Amino acid sequence: MYTYPLIVDFKGQPATAPDLIQIPNNSSLTGHFTERNVPSSTCGQTGIAKGYFFEDDAGLQFNNPSGFINQSYSIAFNFQVDEFITPPDWVRIMSFTHTDDVGIYIQLTNPPETGTLEFWPYGTVGTDDFFTTVDFYQMILVRDDTGHIKVYVNGNKFADYDDSESRKYVPQAPDNFIIWFRDHPSVLANEASPGFVSDIRIANHAWTAEKVSEVWEQFCSSLMGTNEPAGKDLSIYPNPVGERLVVEMPADAAVCSLSIYNPNGQVVLCREMCKTKAVIDVSHLVPGVYFLQVKNSEFIKNCRLLKL
Repeated sequence: MYTYPLIVDFKGQPATAPDLIQIPNNSSLTGHFTERNVPSSTCGQTGIAKGYFFEDDAGLQFNNPSGFINQSYSIAFNFQVDEFITPPDWVRIMSFTHTDDVGIYIQLTNPPETGTLEFWPYGTVGTDDFFTTVDFYQMILVRDDTGHIKVYVNGNKFADYDDSESRKYVPQAPDNFIIWFRDHPSVLANEASPGFVSDIRIANHAWTAEKVSEVWEQFCSSLMGTNEPAGKDLSIYPNPVGERLVVEMPADAAVCSLSIYNPNGQVVLCREMCKTKAVIDVSHLVPGVYFLQVKNSEFIKNCRLLKL
């Protein structure tokens, strides 16, 4: 699996992953790295997501290495769309080609307020008011060896499609790529919109429904400052971190446990804290993105941790 945190660059994990490519819009604009507030309506709690802002009609491209994706895959990404403006009546989210209109769109059912999913040319699905410009969404496509595609949004199955005959939703020759958000002007200019994307994951096998739920829960648990009641002055620094991570607890805090998870949800470090300040050696961790959780009987603190 290739993981792209999109925090400081377009590099993936492991190091053998090809870099994502910025695609400029018709004005040669691309985007920049930033962070955004995630509303409580997305995960039931507020938080902060770090990722990449893309300009109107710009996007990202993944060049599929030879022998990586053939028939089956799992593709996950978190995104927010900034504008639902017509015409046209669609906002392009993802595609595998620039030669025709095949792609995943938000069909604007009540612009500029709401839209639903359109898996063109297979039609629209979902409720009219599902997608907004307020919430964050995690979309996951799971394609198995038979060509059956399941689309999940925010951990729930949204639609099923049979792509066994057309193979429209597989990266293949001559371009062999995946495109997010950008729509080539040879098709229909300005079908994309400005927005935000984070944590792209690409696996060359079909995930189970349990794995999809796990990835959704990881996104929600990674939001910085979630589940932390007011008055709990807990500090975690530096972030990004090199060799030593410092965790400072309130003076009256009870014993806490600290856990660090890799992007696959596996615990790579676990400590019990009995002091108000602890220095944790993380030098052995491979550089990349991790998820840190500090908790006791009174509170839980989750944040995304970048290891240099």
